[in-house]
Amino acid sequence: MFRSLRAQLSFIFLGFLLLVVSSVVVTFLAIQTQRDDASVINLAGRQRMLTQKMTWLALAQPASNELTRAVELFDQTLYALRDGGLTFDSNDHPVRLPAPPDAELRAQLGDAVTAWGAFRAHLQLGDALALQNESPRILAQLDSIVSAFEVRAQAKIARLQLTQFIFLVSAIALLVLGYLVTRRRIVYPLMTLNLAAQRIANGQLIDPVPAMNKDELGELGQAFERMRTEIAAARDQLESRVAQRTRELTSAFELSQEIVAQRDLDHLLQSVTDRARALTQSQAASLCLLDENRAELTLVAQSGNGKSPAGLRQSAQRDLARRVVRDGETVIMQAACSQCGFLLAHIPGQCVAAPLSAGSESLGALCAVRETGKPFDTDETRALTLLANSAAIAIANARLITAEQKQTAHAATLAERERLAAELHDNLAQTLSFLNLKTDRVKETVAAHDANHVGADLQGMKDAIGVAYQQVRTALVGLREPLPSVDDFAQKLTTYLSDFREATSLKVDVIVTDPSAFALPPLMQTQAMHIIRESLTNIRRHAQAQYVVIRVERVNDHARFVIEDDGCGFDPQALVSDAHLGLTIMRARAERSGGTLKVESAKGVGTKVMAMFPLSGEYSPEDSKTFGRVE
Repeated sequence: MFRSLRAQLSFIFLGFLLLVVSSVVVTFLAIQTQRDDASVINLAGRQRMLTQKMTWLALAQPASNELTRAVELFDQTLYALRDGGLTFDSNDHPVRLPAPPDAELRAQLGDAVTAWGAFRAHLQLGDALALQNESPRILAQLDSIVSAFEVRAQAKIARLQLTQFIFLVSAIALLVLGYLVTRRRIVYPLMTLNLAAQRIANGQLIDPVPAMNKDELGELGQAFERMRTEIAAARDQLESRVAQRTRELTSAFELSQEIVAQRDLDHLLQSVTDRARALTQSQAASLCLLDENRAELTLVAQSGNGKSPAGLRQSAQRDLARRVVRDGETVIMQAACSQCGFLLAHIPGQCVAAPLSAGSESLGALCAVRETGKPFDTDETRALTLLANSAAIAIANARLITAEQKQTAHAATLAERERLAAELHDNLAQTLSFLNLKTDRVKETVAAHDANHVGADLQGMKDAIGVAYQQVRTALVGLREPLPSVDDFAQKLTTYLSDFREATSLKVDVIVTDPSAFALPPLMQTQAMHIIRESLTNIRRHAQAQYVVIRVERVNDHARFVIEDDGCGFDPQALVSDAHLGLTIMRARAERSGGTLKVESAKGVGTKVMAMFPLSGEYSPEDSKTFGRVE
């Protein structure tokens, strides 16, 4: 364990720390003890002066308060010295004294207490002769007590000095030991490692690192030796390539950040060619893309001298193009052998062409050309290939963005068509149906020769035609019907049902089981109203029903509208048919508002349409009074 340098130093430092802490603690305790001893000696000496003062006051001023106070202070201090306790110093500050350290001193203090009792009695009697006889006696006892306290304080100081001397000797021993260990185990090995590091830094890799002790620094020396051998083996190759590789990667990274952020394809292509020319330090660079048939390469961007006409084309089956585009190779050749119109403009010269590959798909080629006397090396070829790969990804992303924009525009067109179809179906179709019904009524009225009713029906048809015109205009300009408020939802439904009953003579009842079901957001109110209208229109056209009931309910924080008739019913599988446009639009309206639509029917048993919407907001209790029937 103690062969380890860390363990040895830890032992020395821990020992030195313990010595320092112990010395500080002992010194602190000794200082505190000295303070207590000094306070005791001072108070014991004050007792002697109080004795003299009390003798003089008893003889000169026996009735003075000062004598009484002196007696009380002497008495309190004497008992505090004997037993330990609280008394007051010369500045009237409270002082707590410790008990005497040994029995001998306590006995002396006890004799002083006994003598004080007799002396105090003489003080109270004012006996001058007795005071003169007893005063020297008690003064001698007090002097003896003070001397005893001083002797004990000196003994404590001597012990403290001895303890400090022992600490000093131990600290010196630890310092000497630490110096020897540090010199032998740290300083000499570090000097050896420093010399070895200097030789390695100066390129002197022939001399090995000397062997050292089997400790942490010895392991460090072995690491230095391994490092020396590795550096000696790879120094030449590493120094020749690090700077070049760093420059290439930095340039490629900066370019990749630029072209990824670029969204405009033309600017992107021009940026790639400019970077390619700067990266390879070429005279010119070009970028060609494959056409949709992958048969020809088209020049789309170029940089540098001798620019060729934009849109220059060449076959993708030629030697250089075929190897780069089809086989995915990065090719170096003379410009004269390339059979490329752009490269032939730079004869004599050498060119390098890298494929623009995005995954397994080849998009085209990136070329650079310069004088024949400056051939492209492996590092430059690799850098151009890396640049071409980044450019291909950026080009593919730009094309995807363009395609996504077109797809978004197409989706918006389809959505607008769907909206227009719904508006025409829910508004114009309803109005035209109403006109058809009114036309039948006019025919019947004309046949009955009832001129008054004919005029009223014709006026209703004219009003309906005006509504139809406004609905068509609204749909064509993309407007929406004004969104109803919560307050008029029930009233609007009531008005519509009244008109429906009058136009069809069909019995329709409304049952509101929970008025809070009307507390729908405005958009959901509109959709619910359209669904109810379309359901009633389907009943009038197809159901041959005699009775219709509409239930407005609240189910698990959802508003449910149930439209049920006693008509002939139909096969629910017919819902998948394109002929049932109304049912399709009804379902789309419910789902668009976060709700659901369910249709239950069978031939001969009627039809039930159930639309559910999530509730939100408050409702007015007045809504329940609109229909007059709440269950």
